[in-house]
Amino acid sequence: MIKINKKYIKISAFIFCLILLFAFQQTNYLSVKNTVEIFLSSVLPSLFPFILFTNIITKSNIINMITGIFKKSSNIISVIIIGFLCGYPMGAKTTYEYYANGKITKKQAYFLMSFANNCNPIFILSTIGICVFNNITIGIILCISHYISALIIGFIYFIHNNIIHENIEKSNITYENSCKKLHKSGFEIIDESIKSTLVVLGNIFSFILIFNLIFSIIETILIKMDIPNYITYTVSALFEVTNGCRLIYLNSGFSTNMVICLVSFMLGFSGLSIIFQVYSCIYKANIKLLHILKYKLLQGILSFTITYFIVSIKNIPNANMISLNNLSSASYFIIIASILFLFVYSIKKVTQK
Repeated sequence: MIKINKKYIKISAFIFCLILLFAFQQTNYLSVKNTVEIFLSSVLPSLFPFILFTNIITKSNIINMITGIFKKSSNIISVIIIGFLCGYPMGAKTTYEYYANGKITKKQAYFLMSFANNCNPIFILSTIGICVFNNITIGIILCISHYISALIIGFIYFIHNNIIHENIEKSNITYENSCKKLHKSGFEIIDESIKSTLVVLGNIFSFILIFNLIFSIIETILIKMDIPNYITYTVSALFEVTNGCRLIYLNSGFSTNMVICLVSFMLGFSGLSIIFQVYSCIYKANIKLLHILKYKLLQGILSFTITYFIVSIKNIPNANMISLNNLSSASYFIIIASILFLFVYSIKKVTQK
């Protein structure tokens, strides 16, 4: 059996990537340019406030004060709230920080990584609903499907695993800053939060850029091979969801209902770019990448199914810029909030046993 030296594999990979960069110069330039425009116009405005908010409430311990009423499960509830409201990759980042600080066990970290990492609602409503579809109703439907599918996964995982009553001493990472002073001034908290936010945004932008570059090369090859558009642009969303969803809507040729369902799947799956963003935040806790991939794929399938059911029974208006203050819009949020409350309440009841 021939043994291949890893050194030669690395050198060959480096040369191959260098050739691709030179061979696809114009494609790469346009990809980077488009990525920067999308990031600045869509991703940054929707993510920055939530990431900064998350950093402030976690560093100031406000979130733990709010969830303190849940006693043993307060740390888990904190991560769930952050993961649902603040979006990628803050759920994963908070999960790691809590695990590293000994606030949750590894099994609990696996539990949280199965469902508590989602798109934030503003991204789905504004970037996807309004910017892509020009229809807030579609954004609301996608929100419902996205969060209900995540909660279904969380509930199934929860009832099949002994999560809550694990001994917290099982956590095996000592956080580097655990010995630092716990009480910080307001300026210190804001200063650290801003720096942390910029690091996270830089990480997000880098992964979006990398995966859009990879797909731009693949797209060029697929077009030369006369591969149908609906295959090409569906593959795009598997790499990077923001630009991929836009391309599916504009170029796939599917019916509106099928496009909505496909976008719902892509938001649930989240795309390789976001999956690797999430993994970069949690890998130090030895959480397996396959675990994240498996549950994001499951969420995508559930989200597609729920969306298909909704669009089959609901007529989607054209370019319907409904105000979020509209009664029907508010009712959707009440449904999501009620389900989240029931899920959190079930955790509280279990911890009291």
